[in-house]
Amino acid sequence: MTKYTELASITRIMLEKDLDQHRKSLDQSRQIAGELAQIDAMRAAAQADAGAISARQMLGADTLWQGWLLRKRADIQRRAAQARAQEMQTLAVARVAFSRTQAAENLVEQARTENLRKRQLAEADTIDALGQLRRMVDSDQ
Repeated sequence: MTKYTELASITRIMLEKDLDQHRKSLDQSRQIAGELAQIDAMRAAAQADAGAISARQMLGADTLWQGWLLRKRADIQRRAAQARAQEMQTLAVARVAFSRTQAAENLVEQARTENLRKRQLAEADTIDALGQLRRMVDSDQ
């Protein structure tokens, strides 16, 4: 365990939190896109029926409905634009969190490598000292 292990754990937790926020933004964008598709389907169905004069057209209800449909579509498009902006913002935050996580993991790996190198150096020194001790013992005999 290195001094950077806790840092790496915390950055992973922060990354997961930021990725979760981004997933929520993506879900919201998908939901709004579904609403827009539904409104467009309603509009297309109404336009396909435009050849026949119906009672609602005679009463002017069709014009009112078309106006409502246009306002509703404009509102959905506004919400979609806000959702896309939020999506881009959460993506940028998630990218920064990912970079931090990678940097922390690199620090952990560098610390592990350095600790291994130090242990190997200490082991080599111990083996060298034992070799010198053996030579001294052999020369005394």
